[in-house]
Amino acid sequence: MSVYLFDMGGQPIAFRRTWTDPFVFDLDGHWIGWFPWDDNDAVDIDGHYLGTVVDDRLVRRNDWYQRPCTGTAADPGRGERTGRPPEPHHFHNCFAYQDIRVRHHA
Repeated sequence: MSVYLFDMGGQPIAFRRTWTDPFVFDLDGHWIGWFPWDDNDAVDIDGHYLGTVVDDRLVRRNDWYQRPCTGTAADPGRGERTGRPPEPHHFHNCFAYQDIRVRHHA
């Protein structure tokens, strides 16, 4: 089952095919980012900071610093969601984060 990621308000905005999937997709299955490091920080397809996974949220850290992403990822193609989004967890420390902007494709 897909791992759904939510915004600060608890709305689903993205998903990963599994918790260990290095790729992030928007809800329409378009590839929007990946995890180049061995942590929860994701970059967009151009290598710029996209957001951080905090519990079940994909949010931008207010204290983010520029972190160079020297690698590139091969396009994983479209992602297919499975299952339905569960109820999001309670999100603590909202003051430290802000919502990401998910690029919508036409």
